[in-house]
Order: sequence, then structure tokens, then C-alpha cells
Amino acid sequence: MRRVLVRLRPVVQATRTADGLHLRGWASSCTLSGGSGLWKVWQRLAPQLEAGIPRTSLEVPEGTAAAVRAAVSLILEQLWEHDMLVEMPSWGADAPAPEVAAWLESAAGEPVEAWRRLRAATAVMAGHGVLQDAAVRAAEAVGLAVRRSEAAGSRELVASAGDLVVLAGCGTDAGYVLPPTARGLLSVNTETTMQIAARLGVTGDPPAILSALIGSAAVHRLVCALAGLPDPAAGLATGTYPMVLTAHADPLTATYHPLLQGPPAPDPWQALDALTDDELGPVDAPVLGALPQVPANLATSGDALGIGTTADSARLNAALHALKTDGVLGIDETHAKGAALRLAARHHRGEPADAHEWTGDPTAHRWWKALTARFGIPAVVRVERLAPGVHRAEIGNGRQVLAWAVEATAADAVAFAALAATGYAQAGRAGTAHLNGAAPLKPADHPDWVTRQWHWPADVRDREERLQQAIARLPGVRIRPLRLDPELRAAGLRAYR
Repeated sequence: MRRVLVRLRPVVQATRTADGLHLRGWASSCTLSGGSGLWKVWQRLAPQLEAGIPRTSLEVPEGTAAAVRAAVSLILEQLWEHDMLVEMPSWGADAPAPEVAAWLESAAGEPVEAWRRLRAATAVMAGHGVLQDAAVRAAEAVGLAVRRSEAAGSRELVASAGDLVVLAGCGTDAGYVLPPTARGLLSVNTETTMQIAARLGVTGDPPAILSALIGSAAVHRLVCALAGLPDPAAGLATGTYPMVLTAHADPLTATYHPLLQGPPAPDPWQALDALTDDELGPVDAPVLGALPQVPANLATSGDALGIGTTADSARLNAALHALKTDGVLGIDETHAKGAALRLAARHHRGEPADAHEWTGDPTAHRWWKALTARFGIPAVVRVERLAPGVHRAEIGNGRQVLAWAVEATAADAVAFAALAATGYAQAGRAGTAHLNGAAPLKPADHPDWVTRQWHWPADVRDREERLQQAIARLPGVRIRPLRLDPELRAAGLRAYR
């Protein structure tokens, strides 16, 4: 029976500090403080851990000075906590190559078991040319049994073992590697690869250097899945979305990007990041660019302008405006339904609201002043009560409507309309602008003393459910949901008309 020893993972590095030492492992690091003696203890302890020690021998011998005992205990405690030690038997007769053994000892929870899984697998590399050659070399270097297949084109690679499949593609200038998936989903992912290839511009014959990167990365993901190791993109995921490696030849770079598949991310802001990803997102990433950012925040996605009280809300607004659909879009159900109901109620007639309902509100006053005083727009506002708890504000200049809003209170309606009109004036845009309180806001911590003017519109969405119920009771207001394509649904988007 092989002895089980505790070993220091080969990847661990230590650096002396003025008051102790700093340890770096595969996925974490820590700094130990306690005096220069910690480094001396480490110098004595590290060689023993590298060679391997039975767990029972990790105890500090009796009679050891209390300070040394405390230092050893501290180091061992932190090594265990940060997964820098591994308990494993010796490799035995069928040992991996030294570099493979070092990798497994560095990353695997059970290195010997991970190696057993790899040795039991046969990897099939389906492809042609330099891309297939690169993948075969990478798989053989790890110790996998490899079989070639001619089932894919010169720009595509299918790396598989058992029920696991990794799809990859490589052209002259760009390439990609999908995460491992079950063979039964191969047809679905084949459709995905066509979309990815189109967005990245994967065309032409793959060069050797980019093929080596893509082929090796595909094998890396397959090997990790076979061995039970975390995927290389673990820890980088955006919400629930799978991560795709994308690579470019000039300059040679490789980064992971979210793919809009599966259920939406629980956080709408993670969904927005995936929706507007600069490599794989269906919408141009919103940018602040040279746009002025005071008093409103502005962003553009292509030609679409986004306005908000924060950069994030402006990004969201720009991304939704950039999407072309037959209905009204929202980043979640509440947002989409609220926006559609407001649009349906926009031309309803109501009774004039009392001016004091909004003139004394600091937020409405702030954005009205920004529009009329800062930008010198000769605007007038008309506020009507459409129903109890439903108010519409329209801002015009005598020739056209500059902006409109429908909200629960007159103050909110004027504030949103004035903010929207201010954003257009600030960006030099013409037309009729609209913003509403149905959009989610990123949570922010505020001290107790902040006023509505500081945190608005964070509290507006709290009134959204009752507002939507009230709008829905207006005569003739009817909306219905629209079905979006899977990519937009995966982003959490909903649409109504």
C-alpha cells in the first residue's frame, strides 16, 4: 500500500517581507505577519513539505520553542486554508511526465485520481491541418491516448473523449474555444459556433501560431473536464453564462468572454455586460467616449444614445435603444412591462396637476433648472393626473415635444422628463426623449443623511408595481408579451407591445 503524504503544491511561491512572508498559490495568496523569524521557519519547513510528510508528522516536536511552534502552526494553517497543500499517495509505476505531475499536484484535489482518469480516456481530435496537429501534440504531451479523425473542416476542431466535447475554430486572424459540453448538445453548439465565427471574423487558413494557441486551449479545457479539475475560465464567469476563449493573431491575445446561452444571470448588470461584450455580445459595447458627463451621464452604443443619472444606467439605456425590435424592451420583466404600459398610456387625457406637486421637489427642480438654465432651452412643462397614482409630464418648446414621462408622482414625472430632455440637449441630439423609473438601478450604499436628491431614482422602482397596476386599469391600455430570440432571452431581456 502506497504511503499518503502531505506535499506542498509545486506552484506555491514564497517571498520574504519585512515582517514575515507572502505566499502565492494556484488561485489565491496570503501574507503572514509576525516578524523576520517567519521566513527562517519557512526555509526549514518548505523542503520537508516539498518532499512530502505524513500528516501525523506535521505536529511540531515536543520541546520546540513556543515562538517556533506558533510560527509553524500559522504557516500550516494558512497553507491548508489557501489550498497550497495536497494530501496524496505516491504516483506508482505509471507516473506522468514530471511537468504533468507538477501540474496535477498544483491544481488537482486528488492528483493520482485525476491522472487515472486521463489514462483511461482516449481523446479524438477531429479536424484537418495545422489546427488538428496542434491539438494532437498538446493531448499527447499530457499523456492522453489520441486518435485522429477527419470529421471537421480546416478551420474547425472537435476535441472529444467519451461524452465530453470541446468545439473550437481558428481562422487567419481569430479563433475561439467553447467550454466542454455533452455530446448530445453538439448540434446546438454547432449553431453557436457559426454565430461566434461570424462575429469574430473567423475566415481564411489558420496560421501555425494561432493554431497552436487554439488547439492547446481546446485540449486544456477537455483535459480539465476529464480530470475533474476546474475549467480554465472558472472564477471569470459572468453570472450563469458559459465562457468562450477568443483569440486574435495581431497582437497574439487570448481572453475569456461570456456567451449568451442558458438562463439569465440573476444580476441584470451581469446580463448587460454579456449583452454588450465587445467580442461576443449582440450589441455594441456602450461607451462614454467624448460625450460630456455633467450634469447627466451619457453613453452611446453605435448611434443609440443612453441617458441616466449614473454611468451604468446610461449604458443600459444606450444598449436597449441600440436593439431593434417590434416592441418595447426591458432588461427584466418589470422594466419591459413598465415601459410598455407607459407608452400605451402616453396619449391618455387627464386633469391638470397642481404645480406645487412638483415645483417644491428638489430633484424635479434640479433637472428642470439643468434644462432651462444650464442649456438655455425655452421649455414649458405640462403635468396631468391620468388616474390616482398616475401622472404624465410633457416638456415642449412650442414647436415639438422634447420629452415625456409617466410616473406615480408628478415630481417623478417631471424629473424623468427633464432629465431626458437635458440628456438630449447635452449630447446635441434632436427629437423626443423618454426615460422612466421601471429600469433597475445598481444597488448603492448611502449614509442615512442623504436626501432624495442624492439617491434618486433608487426609490422610484419601489412604487413600480402599484403604478403598473394603475396604468393597466386605464381605458384601452392593453399590452402583450413578445417572444425574443434565445440570445436576448438569455440576457434576461423581455419585450411587450
